[in-house]
Amino acid sequence: MNKLASRQVHLDFHTSEFIPGVGAKFDAGQFQDALRAGHVNSITIFAKCHHSWSYYPTKAGRMHPTLDVDLTGAMVDAAHAIGVKAPIYITVGWSAGDADDMPECVARQQDGGIQMIGGLPDASPSDKRPIVSWKFMCPSGRYAELIYAQTREVCERYPELDGLFYDICFQPPLCWCDNCVAGMKEQGLNPAVEQDVRSYQVLKWTRFTSTCTSILRAYHRDASIFFNGGAELNHKEWHGVHTHIEMEDLPTTWGGYDKMPVRAKYFAALGSSYLGMTGKFHTMWGEFGGFKSPEALRYEVASMMMYGARCSIGDQMHPSGLMDMETYRTIGEAYRYAEQIEEWCFDVEETATLGVILSNRSEADEGLTKMLLECQLDFDIADPERALDRFETLILPDSVVLNEEAALRIQSYVDRGGSLLLTGTSGLNPGKTHFQLDVGAAYQGPSLYENDYVLAGEPLNAGIVSSPFLFYEGAEQVSVKDAEVLATIYEPYFNRTYGHYCSHQNTPYGMEPADYPAAIRKGSIVYVAHPICSMYFRHGAKYHRDYLINALKLVYRKPVMRVSLPSCGRARFVYQRSQERYILHLTYAAPIQRGRTSVIEDMPPLHDIAAELTVGSRVTRATLIPQGESIPFVQSGDTVKLTVPRVQGHQMVVLEETRR
Repeated sequence: MNKLASRQVHLDFHTSEFIPGVGAKFDAGQFQDALRAGHVNSITIFAKCHHSWSYYPTKAGRMHPTLDVDLTGAMVDAAHAIGVKAPIYITVGWSAGDADDMPECVARQQDGGIQMIGGLPDASPSDKRPIVSWKFMCPSGRYAELIYAQTREVCERYPELDGLFYDICFQPPLCWCDNCVAGMKEQGLNPAVEQDVRSYQVLKWTRFTSTCTSILRAYHRDASIFFNGGAELNHKEWHGVHTHIEMEDLPTTWGGYDKMPVRAKYFAALGSSYLGMTGKFHTMWGEFGGFKSPEALRYEVASMMMYGARCSIGDQMHPSGLMDMETYRTIGEAYRYAEQIEEWCFDVEETATLGVILSNRSEADEGLTKMLLECQLDFDIADPERALDRFETLILPDSVVLNEEAALRIQSYVDRGGSLLLTGTSGLNPGKTHFQLDVGAAYQGPSLYENDYVLAGEPLNAGIVSSPFLFYEGAEQVSVKDAEVLATIYEPYFNRTYGHYCSHQNTPYGMEPADYPAAIRKGSIVYVAHPICSMYFRHGAKYHRDYLINALKLVYRKPVMRVSLPSCGRARFVYQRSQERYILHLTYAAPIQRGRTSVIEDMPPLHDIAAELTVGSRVTRATLIPQGESIPFVQSGDTVKLTVPRVQGHQMVVLEETRR
């Protein structure tokens, strides 16, 4: 397969039939000037959009009515002429014209209602239309055959095709359109049973992705293929249908800046090629005339690259076919920096000895990793089916369900000297009746209260208030057998109802502690009884984070990396084996919530950042990158101490080993 390009643009073009002169001002030279200004080496261009229009002469579909050139082909040729790749975009899940022409292929709810994102399916044509409002299409019947025909057409028409990008896939998760109902019955599945419906959706999408891939491979053996929507961590069934992974995050308006690292680490552990995706927009996709500052875009690109991700920046072409040169000036400032640092960012290995076993529940996983990132505790993704011994400590956030074999592997890992931190219902058997791991307690059941309070003893109370503090969900109830109690529960007087309530929000705590603990330790295992990771994702209370990190420090004693950054700082320490060097990444920016958008504006420099790093060999030189300046360091055994003089946005330090 072709190597994944590192500086990509994803060029949207969802263009109404009511706009005249579509593509009339496209100029190959101006298009190339934009790509050069943007330092772009791949641009995903469009063959078919959400309005259902094709942008090339088509027999299978419908060419845009005000377009009279092969705009798709002109962009491919212009990009290839200057050495830029140009994979081609085809919409799947949203296609307005096809929804009108093929109502039997519109995704349906169980009661027959149309499935739609935003808007109302029966709205009047004169009603104001909200943003992002499309009916979902089901890739079955006539509609699937149309996509296959359009795929063949594109593959035949463009002999130098770099790849295909299919958009809005694997949505909605359930469908009861006529095609799906008939298909379920043919398979002996019951449309009234949700699990049967889910099973059929997997069969349907598997058939669709494999057919599209087979068509592509018949014409272009080495072209890339990606089905957007298939990069979600909790849908592993789709991770293998692509040649690479594109992690669409748009941190300013969904997901935030801490969603990407855990996904990057997950796909890196699988050995996948992957890229991060952001946008040039102030808000999100589909915004004409919106701009992100060059400083923010540079920070986002550096943040992707520090986690080994190639980069993609979303843009939307004007209907005229002209590229917006101001957009590519902005992109160019970010990608010029990306060019300078690329050689230190890819093909690296984790050094982290803290492992996270994902729960596949996004709030728990992202809540935990957000806490770790804010405290600059680097981590990697652990899997009980793979070797665990390289990790000093494993964390199981909130709701990790282990089968019997995985539980035995983890207990064996602990018996060999490993350590664990578990929260919530993690470590309970699938029926949630008992612990599968020896935590020193017996499980009694879920809390009777919607919230409760914790009084933390030493050392969990370091940096935390010395009175009971509020937890927004109740703790699991356990009875201690042979464990040390680290923190105590105080229950509220009662749950808040219309019949029993106190004040505006939550009921205060009673004066006597509960007879079950909030946190316990047995040897190298610490158990925290609250779903604190998902709680942090939703509420972001500093005391909850500090409480969990204090618990972690009891069993995770020697982090590979310690740095003196504030909580908005991020750090990563990796090893580049091919070059025999370690690379420390440091970033700092403080997003500000303004309306619905998280904005990065100020990029204040930080000075004299102390770092303590664990290495496996003798270091001969520490160099600031991209400046190329050496800085002093002290090495004692496997520990290197140094001070980074200045961090503004992003800074790297390279530690060169003694050549073997």
